[in-house]
Amino acid sequence: MFYKQHFLKIINQKFYLKNKIIYVSVSSGLDSMVLLDVLIQIFNLTICVIHCNFNLRGTDSDKDELFIQEFCLKHKILFKSKNLNLNLNFNPNLNPIQRNFSIQMMARKFRYDWFKYLLNNSYCDYIALGHNLDDSIETFFINLIRGTGIKGLIGINHFQKKIIRPLSFFSKKEIISYAQENHIKWREDNSNYDHKYLRNRIRFFLKPILDYKFSNGFKKSIKYLDYESVCSKTHIDYIYNSITIEKNKSPFFFKIDIKKLLILYPINTYLFKIFNIYGFSNPKDLKKILNSKSGKKFFSKNYCLIREKTTLVVVESILST
Repeated sequence: MFYKQHFLKIINQKFYLKNKIIYVSVSSGLDSMVLLDVLIQIFNLTICVIHCNFNLRGTDSDKDELFIQEFCLKHKILFKSKNLNLNLNFNPNLNPIQRNFSIQMMARKFRYDWFKYLLNNSYCDYIALGHNLDDSIETFFINLIRGTGIKGLIGINHFQKKIIRPLSFFSKKEIISYAQENHIKWREDNSNYDHKYLRNRIRFFLKPILDYKFSNGFKKSIKYLDYESVCSKTHIDYIYNSITIEKNKSPFFFKIDIKKLLILYPINTYLFKIFNIYGFSNPKDLKKILNSKSGKKFFSKNYCLIREKTTLVVVESILST
């Protein structure tokens, strides 16, 4: 029972779950079924299984849901499901790649919207997801290809607000070994091998590397990047406070010293970090307003940025009401 003890030891070290109510997101796949089996072993933990059926794989989608229902019935675990049909109402002019990407994004949005609803409206402490270390490494490369900063290179956070990922410390190889050792049953999703999805192409490319025991090095790199991200945020918070002349919560009002802002280098990075949370994400536009005359205004969805003689002012925009 090496792997069961190993998994339980690490998870109990990383997460304090005693007397908690955990909703476990289960797809019927290997990762989520192993996650469910591990969490069942933890004493004084109340579990509810949740499942999203998006009807994307015909009868297989219904078989996945039935498989989980039967498992929960056998182990006397509460089960909640959400049924949606994402194949409906898609733009017929989208090419297959665009359509698949749109479906993935919509499925993710619906799933996390449901998680948010459950967290806000149920007696639930955390929602547990089955992402593993390999998923985090794949996300690292996906974000690297698309263009990202340190935050995107960290991969998938193991703890983010009330979403926890207990398997994020374990490789796919370890998860397979756990399943074999403990005779875990699961259902295979054939779409995981379809190369029309970027993640699957990355996975296929990385498999020989990860199989060659490089996962420990990636794990260390992601941990160090996480530390770098924390340091970066601490520094940005310090800069944010140093350039702030005045700030008010209600009504929202934020006044910035332009002279202090202009000495920052590299200016584009600081402009993005400071103003992105207000919907101003293009440093070129921000530099334009810095170089403009007093009275110039720039609008995002919810805020207005105003150029004054020696200051920049961010206020809530009446256009958002």
